[in-house]
Amino acid sequence: MTDLTDEELMVMFQQGNTAAFERLFERYRLPLFNFLLRLLHFQRESAEDVLQEVFIKLAKARELYEPRSPFRPWVYTIARNHGLNHLRSRAVASARKNISFDELTDLTSDRPGRELAGKDDTFKAIASKDEVGRWDRIIDLLPSPAKEVFLLHAVEGLSHEEIAKVLELNPATVRTHFHRARAQLCRLVAQPAT
Repeated sequence: MTDLTDEELMVMFQQGNTAAFERLFERYRLPLFNFLLRLLHFQRESAEDVLQEVFIKLAKARELYEPRSPFRPWVYTIARNHGLNHLRSRAVASARKNISFDELTDLTSDRPGRELAGKDDTFKAIASKDEVGRWDRIIDLLPSPAKEVFLLHAVEGLSHEEIAKVLELNPATVRTHFHRARAQLCRLVAQPAT
């Protein structure tokens, strides 16, 4: 079952094959968790709760999936919508504190992070400097939707076309948000630590 596409697995699940759903869960559990963790400002418990909601929604909405549509943008759309609903309903956004540049350079933070999986050399170089925690805090400062576009492209590896489907934007708009996010991140990273 490992060589089947996401779309084939989803069709099998629509037909009642629970092993196909388990395989999709294994494929997407960690990438979706990492995306939600960043989207929810590193609120680990919230990300875990929303992830569970996403897979419950996926199971309940399996009949709504159109087999000719790509699965990955569909599942990220569900995750994004649940994450944003969580932010609104729990007022997590209002409880978020502003981070000073001094805090950005504090590498002793216990915030979780992982190396960026993107193909952009700028971000690989930054991630390879053992500054993943600082990097995650800088990304967290980006405004939406630039932050979402950056996370979906550079971290999760979605194409601009897939992101356009997830965020319901024009692909050109997605590219613009990504380039602005990248420019803003490069400026922040280039600032000397004080």
